[in-house]
Amino acid sequence: MTRKKIIILTFLIITIARGNTPALDIGSVDIHGFISQGYLQTDKNNYLADTEDGTFQFNEMGINFSTKLSKRLRVGMQFFARDLGVEGNDELVQDWAFADYRWQEWLGLRVGKVKLIHALYSEAREMDMLRTGVMLPQSVYNELWRDTLSTIKGIAAYGNVSLGKMGSLFYDVQWGTLDVKSDGGFAKAFEISLSDYGLKITDMDMDDACILAARWNTPLRGLRAQAVWYEIKGLTLDGNLSVPVGENIISTRMNYEAVSHDGYTFSLEYTWEDMILASEYTSNDFEGRWNWNLGQGWQPRPRLTSEGWYVSGSYQFTDWFTLGLCYSEFYPDKDDKDGKTKENDFEAWLKTTTLSTRFDINEYWTFKLETNYNDGFGAYSPADNPDGLDQRWFLFAAKMTFSF
Repeated sequence: MTRKKIIILTFLIITIARGNTPALDIGSVDIHGFISQGYLQTDKNNYLADTEDGTFQFNEMGINFSTKLSKRLRVGMQFFARDLGVEGNDELVQDWAFADYRWQEWLGLRVGKVKLIHALYSEAREMDMLRTGVMLPQSVYNELWRDTLSTIKGIAAYGNVSLGKMGSLFYDVQWGTLDVKSDGGFAKAFEISLSDYGLKITDMDMDDACILAARWNTPLRGLRAQAVWYEIKGLTLDGNLSVPVGENIISTRMNYEAVSHDGYTFSLEYTWEDMILASEYTSNDFEGRWNWNLGQGWQPRPRLTSEGWYVSGSYQFTDWFTLGLCYSEFYPDKDDKDGKTKENDFEAWLKTTTLSTRFDINEYWTFKLETNYNDGFGAYSPADNPDGLDQRWFLFAAKMTFSF
């Protein structure tokens, strides 16, 4: 029996056994889970998968367990699988697993594999039932980076500090290592950024990463602001090349070392009754050196800074219907927003307007429909487009989710 069938069978058993309880309680262990199936279709340009012909290679499933061992100590873990084109392929992974000791309100410690704070909704990314859209804005929550910027294996210190009349401040300091693999999405993003050389990564590694996050719960009820900074150290990769690096200059190997790799995200969210307004801005900086194995030694690689932002709003009109609207922009190189260095100038940006509808069938089932109008193709996408790209294109998405 395949892993996917085992997971589906587990969900069926749990669903039958659970009755009307919102969560299973086996002794003192809480069990929650979700399973979703989606569909993606574009009128032009394959995006993230073979979407021009339409694809059902878009699903997620997970199950998690948690319990309190004492008043201050909690442990938990989640198993997760997803499929999005060539990404995931329903491989079962341990998504997170940690021990959490809350000593005081202002200080707690987590050890193990914990959810990484990259932006406002990154910790709850798998919880489809918490948002209106089918996918989070790709300008900040890039699907190709998801497997790497999802969890961090190490230690975290966090807490909530009262600021009196100024509200409260939540902080989280995370230090450990990220999941970087030669066949992962992060590696594919590097291959896409160096596609002019036909790069195929054979090995990828890193030392450690540090994330600093602070979220201010302001005195204005419903308004919160967050700032996150991260740094990745010791990132290295080796790869094969299939395109000449210059006129009559052929190299079959390339090595890369990151001199610096850091980024930051600023977020705002305001909730008022049935309305949620949000906006986020992110910037990621890559600077390193490479060796083309041509006897010239290490050479500096031009600095590359990506930039993305969005504004969004959603309103719950009834208990079962929510409407959302989002506008986002992403630039893989913010110093070349006009595409002067590109063969197709529109590959320097991706500007997306998204209309989302959510239907809450009951407390366990959710159905979503979404339409994206896109201008440009400045996107890290592993999908092939052998017939070329079009500047303006639509993406249609549908998704059904069961959660408990």
